[in-house]
Amino acid sequence: MERLPLSTNKSNLLRLKEELVFARDGLELMDEKKEALMPHITSLAGKAERVRAQMNAVLKEAYGHLRDAVKAQGRLACERAALAPRLDAVLDIREKSFMGVALPVVRLTLPDFLPPYGFHGTAVAMDDLAKTIWQSLEVITELAEIEVSLFRLEMEIKKTIKRINALENIYIPEYEATIKHIEESLEEKEREFLFQLKRQKRRREEAEYEHI
Repeated sequence: MERLPLSTNKSNLLRLKEELVFARDGLELMDEKKEALMPHITSLAGKAERVRAQMNAVLKEAYGHLRDAVKAQGRLACERAALAPRLDAVLDIREKSFMGVALPVVRLTLPDFLPPYGFHGTAVAMDDLAKTIWQSLEVITELAEIEVSLFRLEMEIKKTIKRINALENIYIPEYEATIKHIEESLEEKEREFLFQLKRQKRRREEAEYEHI
């Protein structure tokens, strides 16, 4: 087992023991964070799948209306209608914190739908297309919020697992091995010191005996 390159003295021993306690506390916190992140990620992943299916259905409907509009009015008329001024929409983006991760909170406010083009040269299919796309904006906004949150949480749990592995497999074992080595070295030095004291005492006693 690898050890830290430290000299064997009591000050280093005390410091390492304190840091080991701190590392173990950190490992426990990382485990708790991982356990909190996992169900949240699972829940968001399920929600993302449902909203993505909803968005695909809405866009599929919009493409159907687009085909009908092109057939009824021609491609050029559809392109002119697409260039019409957009209706006002208010997009509010904020953030909330979950386990130290900044997650977006997106709110889209849409006014009542009115076609942004004139009635001349357009047909019902064009109105259906514009209305479907307008309604899809809320679904797209919701999915964007979920996807960004999911991405950030997945990145965070990857970092958390990486830190857990580093603490479990590298740092804590190194600290434990170093502490054990220092303790054994200090014990050996203490035994040697006591042995020297006993030998000196025995020599003094022998010298005193010879002078009697």
